[in-house]
Amino acid sequence: MDAIAHFNILDPIGTDGIGEMFRARDTKVGRTVALKVVGPQLAGDPAALARLIEDATLAARLSHPNVATLWEFGEADGRTYLAYEFAAGRRLSDEAGGTAMPLRRALELAVQIADGVAEAHALGIIHGDLRPDTIIVTAKGSAKILDFGMSQWTRGGSIRSAAGRDPDGLPADSANVLGYLSPEQAIGSAVDARTDVFSLGAIAYELVTGLNPFAGATPSATVMNVMKAQPPPASDANAAAPKELDAILARAMAADIAQRQQSAAAFAAELRSVIAMLDVQTGDAPVSSELLPIDDKPDRQAAGLLAGALIAAAAAAGAVWWFLTSGR
Repeated sequence: MDAIAHFNILDPIGTDGIGEMFRARDTKVGRTVALKVVGPQLAGDPAALARLIEDATLAARLSHPNVATLWEFGEADGRTYLAYEFAAGRRLSDEAGGTAMPLRRALELAVQIADGVAEAHALGIIHGDLRPDTIIVTAKGSAKILDFGMSQWTRGGSIRSAAGRDPDGLPADSANVLGYLSPEQAIGSAVDARTDVFSLGAIAYELVTGLNPFAGATPSATVMNVMKAQPPPASDANAAAPKELDAILARAMAADIAQRQQSAAAFAAELRSVIAMLDVQTGDAPVSSELLPIDDKPDRQAAGLLAGALIAAAAAAGAVWWFLTSGR
């Protein structure tokens, strides 16, 4: 296959539950895309194909710097395709490399990811398969979330769905999916935006500590950990992590969905408050508008943490002024 519609195929880049994926050139606008061509099994099921198109229609509404955009989808020569923004870079799993990242960098990436998720949630789109392998870090250091709204059609989404039915029958290499599974997914229950919050908490914990908080020796053990385990505080593995961060991550990974931050926006706001406090402590930068919550209704803990950061900044500024004017 050399071309489909106005896309010239450059090279294959893999397969997923939808079909084959290619790097391709959009000859209409002159950009490189990640082109997914629907496979024969899905193409031969009209009902499933219709659901896929419904999901694609919703996903195409999403535009955010930290999300790989679904530019276009359609049919040509009897083949259905989806053309995504080509997110060049490394998987977050490779970027982290199984070790703790510098704390501020870890938090910056976690905030970027949470911002993209919050934008999707505002449109009613749940990811359902957030994990380091579904996130790209570009050469400029920005996070790009892949496959938003498509978990029903991805391998990771299939593994999460099967985890609630037959965890012992899961493949051995499913650990890179199950460590970010939510408890409600693990029991086959209904999911909502707070499922993504749980996955965000697990990802942020791993970036800070270098450790997956729920990893077990077997797939079923990992699923059991997700349902029952309480990960140790991040500060136990990374002494640079403040206690405030421990509380934020513990809330995000609460087994009880009602105990988590109720939105990705609130989670992002709480992480921003920690970044603000770190900046005050190190003197690297003043608290700026870029550190404010991304929505105007953060939950109470997020607002409290941010207020604490602002108070600390004011106190630090006052101390500097007194030092300079006292002649010391």
